[in-house]
Order: sequence, then structure tokens, then C-alpha cells
Amino acid sequence: MKLRTVMKIAVTTSIVLFCTALVVYLFFKLSAIENREEFNLYKLVPTDATAVLEIDDVGSLIEDIDELDCSKDHHFLYISKLFSLLKTHIYALQSESPHGLSRQMNKMLISFHEPDNDKNQVLYCGLGVGDYSLVEKLIQKYFSSVFSTKLSSYKGEEIRIYPMPDGNFLACYLTSRFVAVSFQKRLIEQVIDASLSKRSLFKDPSFRSVHKEKRLNGPATVYARMQSLDMGKMTDGVHSKASLGGWTEFDVKMGGRTIYFTGISHDTDTCLTFMNMLRKQQPIEGFLSEPLPITTFFFSHRSISDWQAVFDFTSDQQRVTTAHPSYIEERDAELIRYLKENGGIEVTTCLFEHKDSVSAPAIVMSLSTNDVSKAELVLKHLIETSPEDPDDILWKGGRKSAVWLQNQLIYRMPRNTLFAQLTGVSVTESHTYACFYAGRLLLAPDPADLLLYMDCVEKGEVLNYTVAYNDGISGLSNMYHFMLFSDLEKVFAQPENYVRLIPSFFFRNAAFFRHFKLAAQFTCTDGVVSPNVVLLYKQQ
Repeated sequence: MKLRTVMKIAVTTSIVLFCTALVVYLFFKLSAIENREEFNLYKLVPTDATAVLEIDDVGSLIEDIDELDCSKDHHFLYISKLFSLLKTHIYALQSESPHGLSRQMNKMLISFHEPDNDKNQVLYCGLGVGDYSLVEKLIQKYFSSVFSTKLSSYKGEEIRIYPMPDGNFLACYLTSRFVAVSFQKRLIEQVIDASLSKRSLFKDPSFRSVHKEKRLNGPATVYARMQSLDMGKMTDGVHSKASLGGWTEFDVKMGGRTIYFTGISHDTDTCLTFMNMLRKQQPIEGFLSEPLPITTFFFSHRSISDWQAVFDFTSDQQRVTTAHPSYIEERDAELIRYLKENGGIEVTTCLFEHKDSVSAPAIVMSLSTNDVSKAELVLKHLIETSPEDPDDILWKGGRKSAVWLQNQLIYRMPRNTLFAQLTGVSVTESHTYACFYAGRLLLAPDPADLLLYMDCVEKGEVLNYTVAYNDGISGLSNMYHFMLFSDLEKVFAQPENYVRLIPSFFFRNAAFFRHFKLAAQFTCTDGVVSPNVVLLYKQQ
């Protein structure tokens, strides 16, 4: 073989081998980058977090939010200043990376901390190969080039503090594996503590039992600690709280005018919580069998088959603060015995507007009964034999237990707190009025509320809730333990003592939520509680 031919073969072979080696190297290099073990961001989250938003694909989530009808009408939920900042810079971040964000950067967490406001939050993001330099580049471009950066050391770790044009400061903890940012430096210090001490939310047994490393069923999942929720308006001097349960998981789905939160709670402690109370109740079937006044803006329907469990929970939430509490406690005990013996297994509560719009809303609680004739006789006897009330300012000098109003016998019950416990609505004098109508026991704090309720029903001026809440109902179960619907805009306009069944979170963000109707349902199967929440946008 000629030397020239041998040289050609050798050169060609060398080139082929080099190209093959290069391809193999690049393949394994890219595979190593792709398969790099993801950092568990929950190992950074402080244990005092009250909620965590887990995002599986931040780009897709922001696209879904932008496609909502409320977003198209320029109604945005600004509960997280960090998320708003992320939305502002997400497209710049994506444009800086020619192949889009890495798998690690697409997955993020936002933890929420007390006190609840838009700054007490931390955003966490994992970093893949090359992401560290990308983050550095963006920081230099959008922050450091405008204001000087301050460096702070905490337990040997570096915290960067970036002044922002709006006067805020952004604290940043950046490593080769992750980045954590917050508007509160102390929260970044807590992140460092959680990381170094290995005492993070990831180690919390209650949280881990809910999280369980599951795959997301939507663009995001919310984990909420529901042990002590602020309820009602911030201006309410009572400062109501409700213990709903432990850590609860909500998958978030959205589209058009609807936002769904599909929840589940495995919490099995023995505390007096709303969810533990529901676990003792029998389910009820069907959305609502009785009519509601057409001006109804809030109603709930619940199972109450185990009255004692209900009263154990509600009495722990409600405190007697009026004069002569022993008298009221005795009346409460009598009424509890009465309801155990004569009450049915479900209760409906509705708030509706008076024809005089300046008046406080009317509220009526409707209870099923086992035997309506017997229930009325026993209630009449209970009222007539109750001892004198040392603080009764009504009808002094001549005690009346019942009056006829518009051909309806209305019973005036002794002062008690059961109505406030079961409805969340409290009135100063604590009197309750009762009547029997259409086979049910109706209770209200004012006889005018009872008369208006019955007048609306008799005239057929009733709410077609299957139309008003159709989109919300379609996503809920026909078998459940508790359900409520409300027009949040009208709820926000009510006095403080009428709205303590709505979490304060909605009132703090009233500018956004006033455009929505709220539907919530709790079901319980084999001890597992599934709370489902639906927000229905009221299109302009």
C-alpha cells in the first residue's frame, strides 16, 4: 500500500475517532448536567413557615395566570411581592438562557411567615450547572449596576443585600446549588440556620406526612398550616381565630374564570380542630333542598349528626364575655341537650340583604328536626320553665316567651351563645328568636329576620344557586360534610360581627377577591379530609 494512501487512512481515522470521542464526551457531559441530583429546597425552609407555595414549572404557571379572565381585566393578586418581582423579570431571565431555564430553576418554593404580609416571604430556587453565573449576571444587570451592594456575614455564610429603586432591600443567599431571596434579612438568617442545623420544615413529621415527595397534579401546590387561622376583618376588636387542622395540601388548577384548590389532609391528632370535628359527622347528600332568599350572599350547609363533637369544638372557639356568664352557660347546656334529642343531622345558615339596604344583613339558621311537633312542644316547655334572667332588659315586668307576628308564632329564647357558636355571628344581647316553618326549626337574632325569610319563600323570591354558583358546584362532590358559598364583594361590606367565618386573608386582599364568588367544601372519607376551594370570577 502506498504511503500516501496510508496517510489518508490514518488522518481520516483520526478525525472520525476525534469526532466520535467528542460526541461521546458531550453526550455524557449533557447527561451529567441533566441528571444532576436536585437539591431539596425544603431543607432550607424554616420550621415556622405558615404556608409554602411549590411551583413545578414557573414559566407555565405565569402563562396560566396571565390567561385567567381576571388577569385580562387587570385584576391581579399581589399576595407575594417576591412573586410579582419574579413575574417582572421572568422573561428577561429566560432570554438570558438560550435553551430556557434549567429543570432546577423552573422549580421554586415561596414560604410565608408571620406576621402575614407581602414582605414576610422567602423565594427559593435550585440551580443547575451554569445557573450560578446566570443569576450573577442578572443581579449585576438589574441591581448592582444601579446601587452598591452590601455584604453581610452570618455564621460564616455570605448574605448580599441589594437596595432597590422603590426603597426596599432584597437579601440574597446564593450558593452553587440554590439561591434564596427575601425582603427580610432575618428570614434569610433563618434559612441559613435551617440549612446548617438541618432542622428545617423537611424534618417536620406532620409536614412530611402531607408532602410525601409526590408529583404535582397542576402547575403549583400550596401547603398550608391551618392550626390557627385569623378570621374576619382586621378592624374586628375580637381578633377571632379558628383551628381548622394541621398541614393541608392544595393542588392549584386554573382556567378562564375559575381557580380550583383541591386539598387533602391526613392530620390525625386529637386536638379540637374543625377537621377533627368533621371526621365524627355523617356525610350529607345533595347541595341544598330548601329555598334561600334571592338576596342571599352567604350560605353554608353542614352535617351535624354528632352534636357533642360540634359543641366541643365551637365552645372552644367562643368565649362568654357578657354579664352573668354562669346563667348563659346553664342555658347553653339546656339547649345542647334539647338539640341532641330533637335536632336532625344537618343545618343551613344564610345571610341575606334587607329590603332596606342600610340595615345590617339578616341571618337565619335552619335546622332539620326528628319530629317537628315534639320539637316545638319541648322547646316551648324549655323556654317557659327557664329561670329568670338577672340581666333581661326586654319585657321587664311582664315575661313573654312567645308572640304572634304576621300569623307566625315567634319564640323568644333565653340568652345563650349557641347561635353565635354555630354561625359565627354574635350580637350584644345574645337573645335568639325561634319559629317552626316547613318542618324545620328556624333561629335568628331578630324576629324581623325570620319574617323576611319566610316572606321571601312564600313569594317565591328565592335564589337559584345552581345558576349563581354553577361553575363552582360542577367541581364539587354531591356527598360532603360542610359546604359554603359567598359573594365576597358583599361579604366585605358587612359589619365585623357578621363575617367571622371568612379567613382574614381574604379581607387583607379585598381589592382582588371582591371580584370573586367563593365556594368551599369539606368531605371526609376513611378519616382523610378533603377541603376543596373554588374561586369564581365575576366577569365585568
